[in-house]
Amino acid sequence: MSPELLALDRNSYLLLEELSAPPSPRSERRRKNGGLFYFSDAGIARFFTGVWRSHYDSLQARIDKLQAVLPPQYPYLPTISDKAAPENLRVYIRGDKENLGDEAPRRFLAVLTEGAPAAFKNGSGRLELAEAIASAQNPLTARVMVNRIWGHHFGAGIVRTPGNFGKLGEPPTHPELLDYLAARFLADGWSIKKMHRKIMLSATYALGNDYSAANYDIDPDNRLLWRASARRLDAEAIRDSMLFVSGKLDLTVGGQATPIDGDKNFRRTLYGFFSRFKLDPFLRLFDFPDPIATSDQRIATNVPLQQLFYLNSAFVRKQAQALSERLGAQLPEPGKIQAIYQILFSRAPTQEELQYASEFVSASPGSWPQYIQVLLSSNEFNYVN
Repeated sequence: MSPELLALDRNSYLLLEELSAPPSPRSERRRKNGGLFYFSDAGIARFFTGVWRSHYDSLQARIDKLQAVLPPQYPYLPTISDKAAPENLRVYIRGDKENLGDEAPRRFLAVLTEGAPAAFKNGSGRLELAEAIASAQNPLTARVMVNRIWGHHFGAGIVRTPGNFGKLGEPPTHPELLDYLAARFLADGWSIKKMHRKIMLSATYALGNDYSAANYDIDPDNRLLWRASARRLDAEAIRDSMLFVSGKLDLTVGGQATPIDGDKNFRRTLYGFFSRFKLDPFLRLFDFPDPIATSDQRIATNVPLQQLFYLNSAFVRKQAQALSERLGAQLPEPGKIQAIYQILFSRAPTQEELQYASEFVSASPGSWPQYIQVLLSSNEFNYVN
């Protein structure tokens, strides 16, 4: 270190270091994309005193005032574009970019092509790749898609490994049905809506969950679909259902994503803002997939912490209170219990349920929210049955 630097006091040295340091990638992005009235003071503002500090503060106040009247920034997404002269890449041996293997020509997967696949010639080949994936001649894409739609309705796909249709995956339980649905999907122009309608109008979808000892002995895992399997709602549906019955669900379509833990956010969970690095505790508790990784299907756990959530969550208590207020204090007790069951379960309570409810709320006049909170935690509310 030079004698001149050694002679500097600490503040002067830190200032020189900050002014001399190259901008970080983040600050450089902010400089380029910061919009109107963006500036960086390189950290020197803390050294201002007296008239200079007053002048700096007045300028900062003007900037804040100008930024306050700017319209909200429109949403945007990063995009990619083809290189002017696309080229084939060489294989990274064991994923090491320093250890290059043979050149890999741009073309469709040989394992899914009859004969040698033709090389892509149009730019990078992304468009040709998309066309090959969505081609009616591709035997895989339509089957994978209808299998996932089926799994959405029944809890498990016809192929129970939706992300693996290869030799390491499970074979289809109903191969002819899978082929039929894939053919219909193509014939209907890849219409997801028509496929949903086709499945939901089927006799299989309309099955109840009645138990049969004879059928259970033959197929205990219900792979042949002789009954409807009970399935817990996904995390998003649990939150949306509670907001819906409380009368608070905001059905506005589109708009900016907002965190779901806000007290004023009553929008569908579909429009929630999710951090890849700090997932909301409610979502994690109810098996929301890790946003950092891909997930081909949801799992459904049943752990004590989930019931503790229903007992202690401020969100659940607020929705129970809102439903109680929605029904009003003037409704007579039997009628209020009937209304709660219709709203939560779309049925009337049994005589036994009516008696238990009446005894509970009669013991404490202000216990309607607690009673509703118990029903919100029930399997009947949280499971598709």
